[in-house]
Amino acid sequence: MKENEGYENKPSKTRSITFRLESSVIEELQFEADYRETSLNVLINQILRRYSNWERYENKIGMIPIPKIILSSVMDQVIRSGSENGIDDISKFKESLVKELSQIAFNFLKDSVLLIKKNYNLFSVLEVLEQYMKVIGINSDHRIEEDGKHVYVIQHKLGEIWSLFIKEFLILIFENLGKVKVDISSTPNTTVAKVFLNS
Repeated sequence: MKENEGYENKPSKTRSITFRLESSVIEELQFEADYRETSLNVLINQILRRYSNWERYENKIGMIPIPKIILSSVMDQVIRSGSENGIDDISKFKESLVKELSQIAFNFLKDSVLLIKKNYNLFSVLEVLEQYMKVIGINSDHRIEEDGKHVYVIQHKLGEIWSLFIKEFLILIFENLGKVKVDISSTPNTTVAKVFLNS
């Protein structure tokens, strides 16, 4: 994959370092490593990589953890409330809400990506989104087909309205930053984006 250096799975250099940790912390980490059927070394590397790539920035960019059940139901509740309070054209209201929220998210993205990656382009944005999805537990996959088309699969499991939001958000990202058209399909739980990207 030569589309962008940041997207390659290059082997990382390693070096040995010694830390002194509380016995109770080591025991808990060893228990977790055994549960995951991995080594303590691999688990600690994953924890430190997650902190280095994402968690140290969370407070700086104003991120807060929200349970999935709240996230998945809040949009439905807003639509229901609009319907109960006299909005006649719910479809138009839903479309407008999704477009406005995706624009807010897109505007927020630039400062966050600049802080984390020190540059702002399509590939740095996609890397940050990939890191974010890993941290919050959203399954995603990125593959390049034989014809060079990039296929992004996001399995969010948050419902139909979130699929619409993700679709609008991805359109903003690819069309504004990549200057390319993107083909997006979705179910209530999964969004798939297919796009040809320039290297």
